[in-house]
Amino acid sequence: MLLPVSQVSSLVNTLKFTWLDKVYLNEIPNEDLDNSDTTVMLLQETDSSPAYHANSTFKGLAMGVEIQIFYKIDLADDFNPIEAEIVLMKALKDAGWLIVSSQHHTTDPNTNQLTKTIYVTKNEMI
Repeated sequence: MLLPVSQVSSLVNTLKFTWLDKVYLNEIPNEDLDNSDTTVMLLQETDSSPAYHANSTFKGLAMGVEIQIFYKIDLADDFNPIEAEIVLMKALKDAGWLIVSSQHHTTDPNTNQLTKTIYVTKNEMI
């Protein structure tokens, strides 16, 4: 079984979003921290707990992932972040992920990039 962040990364990569330049797992490398010329997605694990308890054991894992999107500063005039996020969330739902929370858009204080945070979870049998 792949790590939760690897599962979401694989799904995102198959979607081939034209608006997304890079997907990072766990952390953004130092050399890209202040780069506002690309749109990046950061995936971090939020849960990996035993689930489906029965007969004094567990038969699955509850997995959670935080998805942070940092949009590049110069977005195309015809690009709509909300529409892109809806496509992403529908694809996650179709792959068995539950959208736990879709936070409001914020502005990164260091780079002035528009950001979005989405939390997803999935229970998987082992």
